[in-house]
Amino acid sequence: MKLNERSVAHYATCNSPPDKTGFLFKKGERNTAYHRRWFILKGNMLFYFEERESREPIGVIVLEGCTVELCESESEEFAFAVKFDCAKAKVYKMAAENQAAMESWVKALSRASFDYMRLVVKELERQLEEVQEEARSSQAKSKPKKHQLQPQGAASFQPATISLQNATITGPLQEGVSSRENGVSWSKPLSVPNGVSDTQEDCSERGDGVRPPPVPPRRKTNGGSLESPVSPGTGCFSKLHD
Repeated sequence: MKLNERSVAHYATCNSPPDKTGFLFKKGERNTAYHRRWFILKGNMLFYFEERESREPIGVIVLEGCTVELCESESEEFAFAVKFDCAKAKVYKMAAENQAAMESWVKALSRASFDYMRLVVKELERQLEEVQEEARSSQAKSKPKKHQLQPQGAASFQPATISLQNATITGPLQEGVSSRENGVSWSKPLSVPNGVSDTQEDCSERGDGVRPPPVPPRRKTNGGSLESPVSPGTGCFSKLHD
C-alpha cells in the first residue's frame, strides 16, 4: 500500500479528535528492545511518535484485516501483538504499562478496522428494524375502532316518539329514562292553563324576551271556533312547547 507521506502526517497531527491516545512500548525491528513511544489512534490508522511533542509521526500501522493477540511470554509483561493474515506480513509487538491499559488498547485496536465497523452497523440496522416492527404492531393493536369512539363527558341519547293525538313530536330523550315510557301515546288531551283562552295572544312572546316560532294556522271546526292543530282545547302551541 502506498500512502502520501505529507497527507498522512497532516492527518496524524490535525485537530480531528482521536479515538485513543497514550504511551506504549514498541518492540523494534532491528533492535529487539522495547522503546517508549506516543501512540495516536484515528479510525483504522495507528500513528506512533518518538515523543508526545513531536510534530510528525515516525510510523503508521493500518489496522485493516489484522488480529490483536496477547503475548504468552512471561518475559513480556502486558504485551500484545498486531498480526496480519498474509504471507511475509510484519508483526508489531507492543506492551502497556499495566493490565488495565493493555486491555483498553487491545479492545480499541480490535474495533478499529472498517470490517468491524461494518458488522456493527449491520447489527444496529437489524435491531432498529426489530424495534420499528414492534412499534408498528403495537400501534395497530392499540388503535381503537371507529364505532367504539365516544366523546368523554357527553351523555348518550336515544330517540323517542310522543304521540299527541293528531300530532307527533320526535326528539331525543336522555339515557336513563325507562324504556316503558318510550313510544307511549297519551290520548287524554292536555288541559289549557287556567285563565288562558284559545284566542289569547299573550303567549306570542316568552318570558325571556325571545319570540317563539310562528304559531301554525288554526282550523275551524263545526262550531266555528279556532282550535290548535296540535290538540283540541290547546290554545297556544308555543306554550305547550315551553
